[in-house]
Amino acid sequence: MVPWKVFYSYSHRDSDSRERLAMYLAPLRHQKKIVEWYDRQIQPGTDWDKEISEQLNSAHLILFLVTEDFLASDYCFGVEVERALTRLKAGEVRVVPILLRPCLWQESRFSELQIIPRDAKAISSLTSPQEGFDSVANEIRALVSASPPSLSEEPRRPAEQRAFESSLDLVRGQIQSYARFYERTRQRMPGSRERTERMEKVFANMRALATAAYPLLGELADSPSPGERLAAVAIPQVFASERFLGFLVGLVSSEKPFVAYHAIVALGFAVGSLDPRAHRQLAEALREARVALESAGVGVGTDRQGVLRDAEKELQATMESLAPKESLAPKPQ
Repeated sequence: MVPWKVFYSYSHRDSDSRERLAMYLAPLRHQKKIVEWYDRQIQPGTDWDKEISEQLNSAHLILFLVTEDFLASDYCFGVEVERALTRLKAGEVRVVPILLRPCLWQESRFSELQIIPRDAKAISSLTSPQEGFDSVANEIRALVSASPPSLSEEPRRPAEQRAFESSLDLVRGQIQSYARFYERTRQRMPGSRERTERMEKVFANMRALATAAYPLLGELADSPSPGERLAAVAIPQVFASERFLGFLVGLVSSEKPFVAYHAIVALGFAVGSLDPRAHRQLAEALREARVALESAGVGVGTDRQGVLRDAEKELQATMESLAPKESLAPKPQ
């Protein structure tokens, strides 16, 4: 059986914790079920950035050792997390966040991944940290009991397709830059008018790329990144699609107010853009969005409620105007 290549993504301030976890994983290493790599293994004189990139791209399992220092590290939170999540979306790797110390991991780009120990209890907060490390080791043991993900070679493609994918990669890269800017703005600035204005500016830039980014809509909608999901909301504000009505309704109930607001705006845009045959489906989506807002206790005077209310009124008026009129001629006797 091929051993799993394990990549440790961690802050150097947490080196002791990384070494301790490696001790608990030692039996898996001795049995050749895993081969571990971390950046202290880089030899003197080696191009460290290239080496880290190569190890990230060839790993089967990437472990995020999550602490406040990890989240504050631009390299860990930016380069390593970004590449890990990109490969995760492609099905090339498994990514497991391990909560070492309490921190705002819920606001991170990987917040939707299953974190261990279970119930998001940080190892340092447990009565017995040893039990925490043991629990993590058992989770990893179960994971590597299966075959590692396949790292298949990319097939050859026609020149036209390669050119299209190259252009799409440029759009994807720009969207990801905007997504990171949005996430850092949301995480690091206190709630204020200035923060909202900055996020609106980022969203306007995302919407400006809607035409070029349309082929990425499904990818962005399924992304674990809140910023990339926001980019997915920008596209239906330009191109209405009944296929993604459920996605927009889901954001109304699950996302932060800023994303939820723009999801409702996208639903409102659909009122005047979708084929009339989809109006009943849209009406149901608007109803579900209202139920979601009411369940969340969102007040009737909020922007979200106001935009939704206007969309419902517009849809009702549109449906009534398009309804077949009954003939005024007398019925035959």
